[in-house]
Amino acid sequence: MGYISFYRKWRPQDFGEIIGQEYNVRTIKNAISNNRLSHCYIFCGPRGTGKTSTARILAKALNCIKGATPDPCNKCENCISISDGYSMDVVEIDAASNRGINEIRELREKVKYLPNILRKKVYIIDEVHMLTTEAFNALLKVLEEPPEHVLFIMATTEPNKVIPTIMSRCQRFDFFPIPMDKIKERLQKIARSEKITISDSALNLISKYADGSLRDADGILEQLAAFGEDKIEVRDVISLLGVTDLDMLFEFTDILIEKNLTGGLLLVNKITGSNQNLKVFVSEFLDHLYDLYVIKNYNNPFEIVNISEDYKDKYLGQAKKMQKEEIEFYMELFTDLLKQIKWGEGSKVFFKSAVVRAINFIVLDEKEIGKKTRLMETQIESLRKEIDKINSMQEGNKNYHNHRADVGTSVYENEEDDFDIINSNEINKMVSEVEVQSKHTVSGGKAHKSEMADAGVEKKDEEISLINNNLDKISQSLKKKKISVHAMFTEAVPYKIENGTLYFYLDKEKEWHKDHLNKIKNIELISSVIKEVTGKDFKIKFELGKKMDKIDVISDAESEASSKSTGESRAEDAENKASNSSNSKDGSSEKSRTEEDVFNYFEKKFDIKE
Repeated sequence: MGYISFYRKWRPQDFGEIIGQEYNVRTIKNAISNNRLSHCYIFCGPRGTGKTSTARILAKALNCIKGATPDPCNKCENCISISDGYSMDVVEIDAASNRGINEIRELREKVKYLPNILRKKVYIIDEVHMLTTEAFNALLKVLEEPPEHVLFIMATTEPNKVIPTIMSRCQRFDFFPIPMDKIKERLQKIARSEKITISDSALNLISKYADGSLRDADGILEQLAAFGEDKIEVRDVISLLGVTDLDMLFEFTDILIEKNLTGGLLLVNKITGSNQNLKVFVSEFLDHLYDLYVIKNYNNPFEIVNISEDYKDKYLGQAKKMQKEEIEFYMELFTDLLKQIKWGEGSKVFFKSAVVRAINFIVLDEKEIGKKTRLMETQIESLRKEIDKINSMQEGNKNYHNHRADVGTSVYENEEDDFDIINSNEINKMVSEVEVQSKHTVSGGKAHKSEMADAGVEKKDEEISLINNNLDKISQSLKKKKISVHAMFTEAVPYKIENGTLYFYLDKEKEWHKDHLNKIKNIELISSVIKEVTGKDFKIKFELGKKMDKIDVISDAESEASSKSTGESRAEDAENKASNSSNSKDGSSEKSRTEEDVFNYFEKKFDIKE
């Protein structure tokens, strides 16, 4: 006989050689022993897990010359004919190439006939999910009530594509991926028998990248046996498969743990300078990080992750050195990197920058977080004191204005009494006071008036200035939440605040914008964004008018506050008029200015004309 591939030569020949499917093997053997066999089975699972091999062994167990037995002899003619694939009573059908209704009709006609040699006629339908819907429906009747001498065994890698009416007529067995350790044991056995010299690390790498498929592992080993000259090493596996060495993943993780920038740069140069596929490396490193995350956060991690016994201690050691938040950051960072490498250009640049960022990442412990928190609290308290100081100054200005208004009112209420009791001495005294006041009016009057007006403007303009200063932040926050509202909001300008309502003005031709922005849901959205940015809760209203900028708003506020401050008290009006009169006659003598001040004072005081 000519050369036979490893996966065919080393195909399991009895239930004891089936690897990693103990539950399925035990159930089938017990069914044979107790004569509880069903008329139809469906084996589900990924490739290379033993579905077809189990079906053939079941056919041998039912037709062995020893009778129905869970341990076929593999020596009788019946067993040999089934193993070699020339038995007429064990029919293997590839559903991918025989998927139509005509093939199933032909099958229905053939099942009526008794087996030629064997006790049971067995139909093994591989990749049964490839059948068409019509073919499935044609198969329903024969599956529901098959002849006693017929057994159906179906295998599929995609059970979700098999219609439920077929599934309900079969006993389902799920075949799971084979663990790495068992794949490694099987490869060692084959290597010894085939006189292949291979390192233990290379076997570990093959077992990992077989991805639970024993057939794939056999194929890789066979290819390496033809590729290698003396001993198969890890570099041979990497060169053949283009995969990443596990030791390199551990080395890279140690660099991140130790924050070793020099070692990281050397490793980046090594990876980018070789034929290593960056997408494969990043993908494998993400798998490595996931395994570390499971070990860090799960009580029995090796029930979940498929890790070789040789590497369990290394995984446990690295997981112990890393923090949960650190692993989560690396997983997020390299997931984004994988997307960039997959869909973008310049993969090496992205990889280098991501590695540098990962190495420099620092997780703050509780002590450092406490220090930063206390520092922030100190800064906040300092700002609060400054704010209280400013508020107290504004409150003092307000009390000053109220006091002056009260004084002016009391003067006018008692002017008749003052007129009755006034005498020449008091007049001389008042004249002296007016003279003193007139001397200081020119130098201090303007400054005092400016100070009072500024205080009024500051009080009036405080909230509108807050809006103007934070307008960019409000706009950006609104853009993130609803870009259509943001586009129209940029056309509006905050104008004034009255009775808790913040008014925005739009150009006269922006009537559609106004109607849309004044909708309840948009008003609520804008109000919530303003409250989020400034801490102030306003009602919002948009109106049409002249579009005004921030300078216009402040100017109007200043003029309004100035007019208010000048009309706060009658006494202030007297002083201001005196000041204006003296300013208009800068060229006249000090004596004439004093006389005019006296006359103005008495005219204002007693409501008389000269």
